Amino acid sequence: MSPMAQQWGTVVAALIGVGGAFGGIFLGRRQVTDQAAVEHGQWLRGQRQEAYVALLEAWDTGVKRFDERVENWEDEHYAAENFEGNGWEESEKSIYHRTHEIAETVQRAIERVELLGPKSVDDASVRLTDALGALKDAVRSKAGGEEWPDWTAYREATEKTDAARRGFLMASRETMRAAPRP
Repeated sequence: MSPMAQQWGTVVAALIGVGGAFGGIFLGRRQVTDQAAVEHGQWLRGQRQEAYVALLEAWDTGVKRFDERVENWEDEHYAAENFEGNGWEESEKSIYHRTHEIAETVQRAIERVELLGPKSVDDASVRLTDALGALKDAVRSKAGGEEWPDWTAYREATEKTDAARRGFLMASRETMRAAPRP
């Protein structure tokens, strides 16, 4: 074999070695990147699961508190009618204060979910927020008078809250069933 052929053999071997080294670096970086993406996906999935469960608990508790408020309408009427001074005005203030408090608690849970996404859950969260507002407004409707509660508005609002909860549950279920991928 001629010295020139030996040099070309050395050059080719060196190029193969350098190419292998770059390939190894590329594959190693890719593997590390994929692993980091999977770990982040697992972490995010855990955060989402906690937030989704906390929201459903806050939602159910809030809706129950709104229901209790309306279902105890006779107590509210009795207190307003037997209050020294303007009992209906005090009743209205009480209803506004308590409904604000209930809605704020649920809204914080919705906001935590909105921080974590994905878009389908964000969209369902917007519907929850709208339904929560409608329920709060329905409980407040006709507050401060003998015609409180507004049963028609309340029934319509509870239908909206039920639909919003089902939509959120469906969106969150689909999100949680998807496995993290790199």
